[in-house]
Amino acid sequence: MPKGKSRLILAKLRSFWQRTSDGLNAQQLWAQFRRETRSTLNVYSAETGRNLREEWSARRGRRRVFAAVAGAMFKRLTPVRRLLLLLAVVLLVLPAFEFTTDSGVHFSPNSTPSALILLVLLVLELADRVGLKRDLEIAKDIQRMLLPEKPPTLPGLDIAFATKAANTVAGDYYDAFLRPDTNDSRLLLIVADVAGKGIPAGLLMAAVQTGFHTLAADPVPLIELAARLNRSMCARSGGGRHLITAFIAELETSTRSLTWVNAGHNPPILVRSGGALEHLEDGGLPLGAFTVSRYESGSTELRPGDALYIYTDGVIEALDESGAEYGEDRLRRRLAALGNTDAAASLSRIFESVDRFAGAAPQYDDITCLVLRVAAAGAATVS
Repeated sequence: MPKGKSRLILAKLRSFWQRTSDGLNAQQLWAQFRRETRSTLNVYSAETGRNLREEWSARRGRRRVFAAVAGAMFKRLTPVRRLLLLLAVVLLVLPAFEFTTDSGVHFSPNSTPSALILLVLLVLELADRVGLKRDLEIAKDIQRMLLPEKPPTLPGLDIAFATKAANTVAGDYYDAFLRPDTNDSRLLLIVADVAGKGIPAGLLMAAVQTGFHTLAADPVPLIELAARLNRSMCARSGGGRHLITAFIAELETSTRSLTWVNAGHNPPILVRSGGALEHLEDGGLPLGAFTVSRYESGSTELRPGDALYIYTDGVIEALDESGAEYGEDRLRRRLAALGNTDAAASLSRIFESVDRFAGAAPQYDDITCLVLRVAAAGAATVS
């Protein structure tokens, strides 16, 4: 074969491999396979009510794990597909036997019909998945429109936020915007976490976003805003079955006075310029629990060089391959080591730290973080 033609074939093969693997190397592909395998076992564990990962890791009864997964898969198929699967299994087993007719003719079935039926089943299941994936991508795009694209730019303040969904659609909500009718002097911050994940959590997250923006237009104190948002969520939480933890704060931009209400959320960490760490806990029950819930508010003054980190429990509850949690202690050490790093870089390092810790372990919950940093005295504002 001419060298030019062989190089062309190799180039096409490399291009095909790049498209197929999304540019991932062998190590990255193996890590992704391990994550997907663990995630799949978690799905079937929830379906069967058994800890299949533990049974598999213990190397006991792996045959029972296969049986449990097969049973869960069979149960989820439509009746027609169940019959097709049974027929394929029968035709797959038949080639192991030989048959002799009354006239003495010997024959043994081949596995081709079984393979064709299994291929048809695969096409049908993939069609369902493609349709569902398309709907999820549309839902993800709509959800992205509900979240802010970029933080507001304010003198002396550096704000950054990001989220990493466990599924295509997330249940975390974050926002930062100037409160209407306050002459751009009051900044509202919110980070909320809807119980659960996926489509149900995403739908309720949209209700939180709509309710919060609507209620924020009314110039009431922050504690009353939280109470009203709670009552609104009680009407949508299915009788308290779907709770929302939230941290809501209002910053007077001229005086740097911060007021907050913590509705059952992980206490944000305020890192003072001198290195001291404070937890912002004042508040009450999660939103959507009881219409009569009462809330307390806390307040403090932010000083030059201070940094506020608001995060969801997906950060500290991230698991590594052994099942150990990332933990709040590790997060505090990470934040204390950031020093005067700007908000966007701080956010990036937090996410990198969690990713390194988790390794090949699947992500179980949405991860969201918002960083608010006050410019140090004499420093240029980062925006």
